[in-house]
Amino acid sequence: MTPPAVPAATGALLANIRAVAERRQDPLVVFDLDETLYANDHRTLRILQEYAHTHASRLGGLYELMGRLSPGDVHYGVAATLRSAGVADEALIADAQSFWAERFFTNAYVQVDLPRSGAVELVSLVHRAGGVPCYLTGRDAPAMLVGTVTALQRDGFPIGTWDTRTILKPDPSIPDADYKAAVISHLRKSGTVVGAFDNEPGLCNLFKRAFPDAAVVWVDSSHAPGAPALDPDIATVRHFTELLPTPSSGK
Repeated sequence: MTPPAVPAATGALLANIRAVAERRQDPLVVFDLDETLYANDHRTLRILQEYAHTHASRLGGLYELMGRLSPGDVHYGVAATLRSAGVADEALIADAQSFWAERFFTNAYVQVDLPRSGAVELVSLVHRAGGVPCYLTGRDAPAMLVGTVTALQRDGFPIGTWDTRTILKPDPSIPDADYKAAVISHLRKSGTVVGAFDNEPGLCNLFKRAFPDAAVVWVDSSHAPGAPALDPDIATVRHFTELLPTPSSGK
């Protein structure tokens, strides 16, 4: 039977993994979590619906409105989501934003997230090939480590073994870009980065410049406003299913 067809970006990544493993080094593949492996829209929608029912007695219209929203209606930022849904009261938007901020970056609510399509399959493929998944996230360990590990294990990602890494910020006040730039030196000491996946174009650029031979992939989901242009030689996908081997039509 003809083996499954492997997309070019995935083939390059697997070739990198094999080459580094043959040198008896750890082939590190860096995966961001929020809006890369995981979709955050479920978490934001859950919090906004909670806000609406908590204030249902005085904001009955908002309760009905939030009940009609789906994860696909969630935009980058609470204010943009509410305005797009038709909310015009700026005081209400500010109050909902504060309510959201108190909950979004916590162990309990991070578990509401669901993996993006094909994410578990791709990370598992990398792991089976000998790659070391490195979950490098802007989440902070004090408030989000337990929930992050619980979700990764629940959803079937390789985690908790010697051939995986889970790296969170020690302090939530550190900007994500600064933190990930600082982690690069530590990654160099623990193996060879052969691939990186992120939803922020600037962070993809950072990894490609730091590791020119790595297969760097931008996940085109959502990102912070004002992001820089993506550097050349960085692949782009919307869904991880685009990177999975597909059955061949041959026999």
